[in-house]
Amino acid sequence: MLYSASAGGFYSRDIHGENIPDDAVHITAEEHAELLAGQAIGQIIAPAADGRPSLQVPPLAAPTTESLCEKVDAAADAARRAVAGDPLRAVEYDRARLQAEQFAAADYQGEVPAMVAAWAINGRTPQQAADSILAEAAAYTNALELLRTTRLAAKEQVRALMAANQVEQAQQLTEQTIAAIEAAVAGIGNNA
Repeated sequence: MLYSASAGGFYSRDIHGENIPDDAVHITAEEHAELLAGQAIGQIIAPAADGRPSLQVPPLAAPTTESLCEKVDAAADAARRAVAGDPLRAVEYDRARLQAEQFAAADYQGEVPAMVAAWAINGRTPQQAADSILAEAAAYTNALELLRTTRLAAKEQVRALMAANQVEQAQQLTEQTIAAIEAAVAGIGNNA
């Protein structure tokens, strides 16, 4: 078996006859098998400095503005899901907030709304339940606002950095933003 660095391919005298590039070097059957096995798992076959074939890890694709912004969006989406669970739970939390607000506006008097009463358990009074619901709703709202402002600001900064060809800084900003997003929802909602 022969390998040609200029052609980037393998040759065999049985198959190619004399139509083999001049720079072709002999390789063993074991080398050929090892090269093909490496290629099968994603490595690339490329010539080394001496013209012999070698396995190399393919270069990572350069990040794009879109891929970095998608990472930020995905982190924010995951954070929202971690806080609220499924979207219907967010609706449930909002309805509980509305009922707790109404109960608090009535100075905690009158009939206790169903969603507040459901939380008035384990020794909690209806007022404590309403206050707890309102505190959690405020934390959730603050987290959502922080997620939105962080996400949108980071995406604009990523776009600006990528436009200025500052790819490494854009990548670092993306990773820092993802960490900030994860920290913003720690201890809130389902993360508590």
